[in-house]
Amino acid sequence: MRRKNRKWVAIAAGIYLLVMWSAYRWAIAQRPADGNIFAHIEREGIRRQEEERAKEAAAGPKPTGETRLNAAGPAFVAARYDATHVVFMVAADTESRFASSSRFPGNPIEIPAPPKQAAPLAGFQELWEPDGQALHFFPEIVQKTQPGEQWWLTVSPDLSIPVVIERTVIAPTGCSLAMGFLATVPPQQQPAFAASGQDYFAIRRKVVEPADPLTTSHITELTGWRISSAAANQIEQQLNERMTQEVARIDARLIANAGSPGATANESLVGHAQPRLREWIHADRGLIRGEGTLDYDMRSFRLSPDGVPRVFVRARWKLANAPVFLMSAWFRAEPSKAKPATADASGAKMSTTEIAPVLLSADSSWSSVLREGAVTGSLGESLDFQSILNEFDADHDGWAELLIHSDLGSATTITLYLYSDLGLAALKTPLRRDARSPESCVDP
Repeated sequence: MRRKNRKWVAIAAGIYLLVMWSAYRWAIAQRPADGNIFAHIEREGIRRQEEERAKEAAAGPKPTGETRLNAAGPAFVAARYDATHVVFMVAADTESRFASSSRFPGNPIEIPAPPKQAAPLAGFQELWEPDGQALHFFPEIVQKTQPGEQWWLTVSPDLSIPVVIERTVIAPTGCSLAMGFLATVPPQQQPAFAASGQDYFAIRRKVVEPADPLTTSHITELTGWRISSAAANQIEQQLNERMTQEVARIDARLIANAGSPGATANESLVGHAQPRLREWIHADRGLIRGEGTLDYDMRSFRLSPDGVPRVFVRARWKLANAPVFLMSAWFRAEPSKAKPATADASGAKMSTTEIAPVLLSADSSWSSVLREGAVTGSLGESLDFQSILNEFDADHDGWAELLIHSDLGSATTITLYLYSDLGLAALKTPLRRDARSPESCVDP
């Protein structure tokens, strides 16, 4: 080879090696995060089958009662106050709890607390009766509701009872004040009210018009119903797959919004306890690689006319023993066969059922709260970030309304939802309670 050509040969060889190295790095980057290409193809096939089954389930009958429920007037969250009373708020955030001047002139009178406190999640342990001379300062719905007026309390799927407005009340809800009413359960309804065993209800000004034709209600919690270990494994697999999808969606939004005023508003200059964006992205990549530890619990219900159980799951993933992802999910549990009933440690009979679980819907909003750097309190320390408090069927169409408590870190909510296999639809603005301490409500 002539000496003058060696330079060009070396350059060509260098370019060739650079191209090969780039191609190798590109191929590595395309490798699926969930294993080799064959495992990836298998998982994709399973995922498509589950999506088709979910579509089939969602294509089934849907609830039609929202119009009837709304026609009866707004539904408010009511809580047991004592053996013969319920309390409910109709106007939230009427004013700051520690305002220098009040829109309620006069001297409110504190209502003595009952000997036995009930419904702690509602936060109605402290009630005040406003001065009646301040009526024209009250919200319109309060002005138009008089003592002695009859409202309807939905207690359970098959029971609604009348209650009578006794007085207007003010309740602290964290950093603000809410207004509502204390209502009396008539004597003839008190035995049924006491027997319900529930502390949280829905209340409306009018009775809900029943569906035509009426549907025999199957709505109940299946307390003795258990799924097999094989079905539990399927649920875990679907939870992990949905989690990876939700992580990718949340991270994409965080990256897109990074640096915006809203994204940095919650970050303090010193001592910010929440991991920064890069740390969250690093943690989320670990979740996608399957490094997180999953724990969850399940409750099973009949919530629809078909009587097929729906399984409510609260799931939490941890990395280094710290909660990093929270999600609730609903599954349709199509039974295939039931095993003979067995007794647990207390002697109660439990039946184990073989099912084909289908993931219908999921909510990972708590995971976004963790990543947004807001005050989260004890969020994620346990699985009680969402709880079902009661089930109803006010219009008797066979579809459930669910009263659900959610912990959002800086606040908690109790919301009435209409259940469907496509997801939960809120029927009313939630009862919101600020979870911050009263001291934090006062500006320094």
